[in-house]
Amino acid sequence: MLIETLAAMAVLSGAGQEFAPGGLQERVAPRGDYRDSCSGAYVNRGRLYADCRNRRGNIRGTSIELNRCADYEIRNDNGLLVCGPHRGTYEDRPGGGGGRPDDGGGWDGGRNAITVYRDALYRGSSTTFRGAMPNLRNTGFNDNISSMQFRGTWEACTDAYFRGTCRTFSDDVWNLQQHGMNDRISSLRPVGRGGRW
Repeated sequence: MLIETLAAMAVLSGAGQEFAPGGLQERVAPRGDYRDSCSGAYVNRGRLYADCRNRRGNIRGTSIELNRCADYEIRNDNGLLVCGPHRGTYEDRPGGGGGRPDDGGGWDGGRNAITVYRDALYRGSSTTFRGAMPNLRNTGFNDNISSMQFRGTWEACTDAYFRGTCRTFSDDVWNLQQHGMNDRISSLRPVGRGGRW
């Protein structure tokens, strides 16, 4: 218990800082049982952001202020981050919340997002991307993706910079082995309307 408390204090005080693609400062997300049903969690400017599954199985973008949660464990309540009596906000509605720093607010209205998992059946380490990732080398997921969940349509390629074998996906993929791309993806990008990027 003491180790967990010290680790949480280190996260909130700024230890464990990481830098996201594009140089945006992020911090390691705090512990809590929200991790069982949420993915892509990270902290930015004192707020925890995550994509959380609701009771219907849909993924919602949500966030909560960490300074309200110092005395409580963070949980997922039907797709919304909560701690004690405090409720977060949904980030995936048009114009909602502060959004992630790279999209100007509202997480692009929830149109394009991909959550990738290290293991099949949406298990193992995961992260969420909302824009083109021409090279996954520095993300920890290069040639390490076994299942994916989507908002929108995405192209996945076996080589960086959208080269090699490329496939387009719009439905969740529980096992990339079936598509011949298990642990082979090195770049990802959303497909816009009309099949354009």
